[in-house]
Amino acid sequence: MLMTIWMLLLGYAFGNITTGDIVGKVNHVDIRHEGSGNVGSTNAMRTMGFLHGGLPTLIGDMLKAIIPACLAKFIICRGMPGDAYGLFSTDFYTLAAGYGAVLGHNFPAIHKFKGGKGVASTFATLLVFKFPLGAIEFAIVAVVVAITRYVSLGSILGFIVLPLLTMVFFPGKWALVAATLFYTVLGVVRHHANISRLMSGTENKFHIHSQKTK
Repeated sequence: MLMTIWMLLLGYAFGNITTGDIVGKVNHVDIRHEGSGNVGSTNAMRTMGFLHGGLPTLIGDMLKAIIPACLAKFIICRGMPGDAYGLFSTDFYTLAAGYGAVLGHNFPAIHKFKGGKGVASTFATLLVFKFPLGAIEFAIVAVVVAITRYVSLGSILGFIVLPLLTMVFFPGKWALVAATLFYTVLGVVRHHANISRLMSGTENKFHIHSQKTK
């Protein structure tokens, strides 16, 4: 249990690196007062353009989850078998480190616990956790967004199917399934406003802008 706490704290420390704010300052944009006010890559793209804001923010938000997840998987908790259900295994600790990063992104202490929604950080963690699973998650989001132009809808569906995919890739590893449920619940809750807008038909659609927009 102590190791779980340490991995959560490790991830949380990395998650507090608010990439959107950094990219915004480079572009002389206060991202918290532009667009939706969210510090994630979608709002960064909408307010600063894809190349100036969206892409670097996306890469940064992924890296701050990938780094602690890799530290857990390949160095700190390497080779830990855990029990028959996957509890306290290397995979379990990888998810814990990634979840800490998502918590840090969503609730950064250095910004009064006001952050993003953790989409990029979540799916980046899954690539480290189980690459084929993470790739399927990215594909689901990409296909839904391509068809509907709603980033939020693709993200929500990705969160919902995550525990199901975990059951497929890790049959009988119920501790890992439970761990991914934490990602699902947090991800869906953070999108509650988007869900309301989707239901009312007022949600913004996704469009790529190559130049910074005001």
